[in-house]
Amino acid sequence: MNPKLRRTIWYAVNAIMWVILAVLLLTMVGPERFLYEAPAKRGQTGMVDKIYIVSPTKDVLTIGKRGNVLLPHAVMDNDFGITLERQPAGSAAKDSSWTVHAEETSPTPVLLNGDRLTGSPVVADGDIITIGGVDVLFDGSRRGVLGALDWWESARVSHLFASPSVIAEAFPILLMAFPVSLFAVIISYLLAIPGGLALAFMKMAKTRWARLPATAYVDVVRGTPIFLQILLVFFGLPLLPPWQVLMGVLPQLRDTGLFGIENSLYLRAFVVLSFNSAAYMAEIFRAGIQSISKGQMEAARSLGMTTPQAMAYVIIPQTIRRILPTMMSEFILLFKDTSLFSAVGLSEIVMRAREVASSTLNVSPYLLAAVFYLVITVPLGRFVQQLENRLAKAEGGGGAVPPEKPAGETSVDSAAGDPLPTRAERM
Repeated sequence: MNPKLRRTIWYAVNAIMWVILAVLLLTMVGPERFLYEAPAKRGQTGMVDKIYIVSPTKDVLTIGKRGNVLLPHAVMDNDFGITLERQPAGSAAKDSSWTVHAEETSPTPVLLNGDRLTGSPVVADGDIITIGGVDVLFDGSRRGVLGALDWWESARVSHLFASPSVIAEAFPILLMAFPVSLFAVIISYLLAIPGGLALAFMKMAKTRWARLPATAYVDVVRGTPIFLQILLVFFGLPLLPPWQVLMGVLPQLRDTGLFGIENSLYLRAFVVLSFNSAAYMAEIFRAGIQSISKGQMEAARSLGMTTPQAMAYVIIPQTIRRILPTMMSEFILLFKDTSLFSAVGLSEIVMRAREVASSTLNVSPYLLAAVFYLVITVPLGRFVQQLENRLAKAEGGGGAVPPEKPAGETSVDSAAGDPLPTRAERM
């Protein structure tokens, strides 16, 4: 077949499929809905609007203090106020109707649009049923995109893991927590860079008194989980006398700082993240410096530069260029590690998502939290890949370099063949 004709057929088939999907979406009839008010969840006051979407598999619905539509604030003697039945049973929403059967269990009679309910009438869109003094509006079915959303909400699995209503409720809460995580990782990362560079020089020193402490520090930090380090710093550091003296000298550390977080929590987060990341950066800097040919140092010295000058003006600039992709990967990993602070009371993204999930009994906030992390990690990951590709071409490799290596492996510098360490999973 002619390639041009095959391509035309492919585009035509895709266009037809999209048109069909659009028509189905715009003409879809959603399940029935009941609108009412209920007391706010724990920690809040007043009344909030509630929506109950009828599952398409339900043919019988109960409204009262127990059952399907919950009215905990209704004045009733027993649990159920009314029962609704789908007619005919098993039919679709657009082909069915609901009849009402009242159970006189409240001190006040059941009302339909303000009149006392008699018999088993059929409810219509916009009808108001009053049970125990509480109004419940029968909203009927919505059409089009709104109806499709109602179908999504009515399904158990999709509602549990990706509920639009729960995500909409969680979004402003997680949006306020997002800068907390970002602020913690940016400051910690900036503090870790000079610390890692100092450790790298100490590990490369000729004297044992400088080399042994740096090696021991790097081995201990890299050999223990960061979650354990977080627990030690957050719960152990406040017990030390120097910390207590610091709190007495600077009482402002107990005040609320940026984004409503106590300053002492920020300080402990900076300590654990920067000290942890410095150990990994030390190996990155060391491998990067050692990947530079020794002839570069000898050439700089022959021009009259001292060793510090040669390191500052010749070696370090070349090192930074080579290790920049690995440094960006370290930032990505450090940003994801901020999620562990949810276990120690720092109100970052995961902790706030957990609060919403526990109050709604829905895990959709965790899905939204993952999106917030992806907003940072995916663009940075693509940027790291481009940096590695450019470095490979500049060094004569000409090929693409994989953005990440499996845990425990290393990236090899294409010029000198010295390994640039990548961080394995730390949990």
